[in-house]
Amino acid sequence: MAVAPLVLVAVLWVPAVGADAAGAGPAPPAVPTGTLRIAATGELGPLDTCCAEYTETSALLRLVSRQLVSFRPAAAGSAFSGPVGDLATVAVSPDGLTYTFTIRRGADWDAPTGPRQVTSTDAQRGIERLCNPVVPAPELGYWTGVIQGMAAFCRAFETLRLPPDPAGQVAAIAAFLATHRVTGISTPSARTVVFRLLHPSSTFLDVLALPMSSPVPVEALSALPGSLDEAQHLISDGPYTVASSIPGVGDTFVPNPAWQQRTDPIRHQYVATVSVTEAEDPAAVVQQLASGQADLGWGVTEAAAPVAGLRVLAPFSGAITYLVFNLRSRADHGALARVAVRRALQYCVDRRQLVQVSGGPGLDRPLDQVLPPTVSVGSRPLHPFPTPHGNGDPARCRSMLAAAGYPHGLTLTLLDDGDAPMPAQASALVAEMANGGVTLRLAEQPSWGAEVGVLESPAERSQWDVALATWYPDWPGNDAASYLGPLLCGRGPLAGPTNYGGYDDPVVDRAVSAAEAAASARQAAADWERADVQATERDPAWVPLLTQAVPQLVGADVVHARYLAAIAGVDPTDLWIEPSAAPPGAAGG
Repeated sequence: MAVAPLVLVAVLWVPAVGADAAGAGPAPPAVPTGTLRIAATGELGPLDTCCAEYTETSALLRLVSRQLVSFRPAAAGSAFSGPVGDLATVAVSPDGLTYTFTIRRGADWDAPTGPRQVTSTDAQRGIERLCNPVVPAPELGYWTGVIQGMAAFCRAFETLRLPPDPAGQVAAIAAFLATHRVTGISTPSARTVVFRLLHPSSTFLDVLALPMSSPVPVEALSALPGSLDEAQHLISDGPYTVASSIPGVGDTFVPNPAWQQRTDPIRHQYVATVSVTEAEDPAAVVQQLASGQADLGWGVTEAAAPVAGLRVLAPFSGAITYLVFNLRSRADHGALARVAVRRALQYCVDRRQLVQVSGGPGLDRPLDQVLPPTVSVGSRPLHPFPTPHGNGDPARCRSMLAAAGYPHGLTLTLLDDGDAPMPAQASALVAEMANGGVTLRLAEQPSWGAEVGVLESPAERSQWDVALATWYPDWPGNDAASYLGPLLCGRGPLAGPTNYGGYDDPVVDRAVSAAEAAASARQAAADWERADVQATERDPAWVPLLTQAVPQLVGADVVHARYLAAIAGVDPTDLWIEPSAAPPGAAGG
């Protein structure tokens, strides 16, 4: 999952304010009250569950979409928990191959004709619409690799010939969905949907908890997936519904009259309006929070948060920064294809210095393996290339490069982008690598989005040799699949364009396949660890650099702010607004 890198100079973990945080506390309002004002620095993605790739989009979809199962937010310091029943209750067969969901009666859409029950057909449609040929879901292998018949269905859908006009495309997609079915999904009753799997899966419920797995109403078929028309006419089954959606400006959400608290064990309807503005200047976001003009700040990349004592929630939830090798690179006669060279380069990096230029130890910690061991199931600390105090060992880097056939070092092109803190990280790497005999030439892109365009383009592979990249797992806790699958699998359903360097190791692929077919996270742990060891130490795919906290700035008027790792921020459906008695700029509690 893409996530913007964030930099702050000081971070304070502030517990949630509410009864579950410190005993008795303020009670939530009996009726929706006040306005939650969210200021975002970037432009938000399409407001459509089929293509919810960015964390900010997932946070907005939390307001208007529900899943069969979902994640709860956690109080400060709590461990990440797995998915729980949301729209439905679930029963799993003893062999782990059949999942039967019963949708709660009274869980309704705010349909134009009035409240209407969410049905099993809606759940089926939501999964089948993921592989539409206009904007298919990222990481489709999460679904095609486990649900019977999903891969064949998606291959047929992806090759659908679309007319040139939007209206014709809408009609063609609707006609395909009306005449084709995934054989592993059945709907024996209006509120019962059954999934039959190819093999047991240790991550299937985590995948179904993603916003992309949400049921979709039939009305969605009258617009192109991911389109403005779909966003502006979105039909909600969550506690809020869309009042307006203007690209580049923002979105407004109001209470959904069709939603009933008794049917939703996870979300709440505590505020009367949610107002989101996008493409704000970072300094302006901080100023709005400090002056009481905003309540939550998204995507702040300037070191300004401690001004006026703003609250910051910032757990380490699995975000990583790494230096990926382009294994197709021809630099120095294909040096990066050699394992010995990639092992040598591990010693050229001073991770402690990278922590300092990236925001400091409150936000960043050194990472020297693929899976962050503090948050990922199936990971243990490895430390395969130890150096004194974690500061690198340039002399060893030089000697290992010489032993690998490069006594005069290497010259490589480093791809990065202009979003902070990446330019500072790139400058630090240039200096560090030079100490180890490696010359880095910078090829900076204007933004992370532009860099991703280069990384994922086969036509651009000759333009870079190593690249700074960031990643956030698609779900918390049992998340090894969302690193090792999309980032490192060279074969199989999880292989895709986010394996930027073209890594293809059969040991990793076999371990990932075995872990995916395990019946539980505990059974999968040994295989995840085997893949981690292989990709980190024996056949390095990257130089792991940092694991980051993903901060959420919180204004003084917000009560009961709780972090939801699945969206890398505060859950907007689990807080309320109470005007603070403290003057603007005073620290909130």
